[in-house]
Amino acid sequence: MADARSKKSNQPFAAIQRLVVTVAAIVFSVFSVFGPFSSSAMAQATGNRATFPKNFDEYVHYATYDRGSSREEAFATRETLEIAKSGRPLPPGTQLVLGIWADYKLTGYFVMEKGVDWGLSVPEEQRTGDWHFQQFDTNMQVSRTAFAERCQSCHGSQADNDFMFTTDRMRAYVP
Repeated sequence: MADARSKKSNQPFAAIQRLVVTVAAIVFSVFSVFGPFSSSAMAQATGNRATFPKNFDEYVHYATYDRGSSREEAFATRETLEIAKSGRPLPPGTQLVLGIWADYKLTGYFVMEKGVDWGLSVPEEQRTGDWHFQQFDTNMQVSRTAFAERCQSCHGSQADNDFMFTTDRMRAYVP
């Protein structure tokens, strides 16, 4: 009888405990997708809008830069390469991808993406047209959100080439 009473008195506590665990799971799920610690929120917090291309499997490898055991491989869509060959500026929505290799192993990607008026969110002295930059791991997930400043500082020297280093390689690409 004492055993039955003990179980009955623990029922409200157990119900409250289950409720707390359920609410905590829901809150954690919402925060991990939409909250201040989600990768998209972190990217937005730094003003970075570059995303990994959903159609990366359709991209063309148009250039390789070997540096000993390090390598960079440049990718773009066929349409982007045709626009570059024509001499027209690359339009908003363009995404360029650089595969990064170290010690003969793919370690990640850098994405350079152009958007409408994206440069307005960057201080003028750091602006690289309307391009934003982001680093991704080999699973195509944001790897670092503070990297944009380093990319911007180098690409800023290429204003005459729409802030790109590979324009000549894009124009020279032959399928």
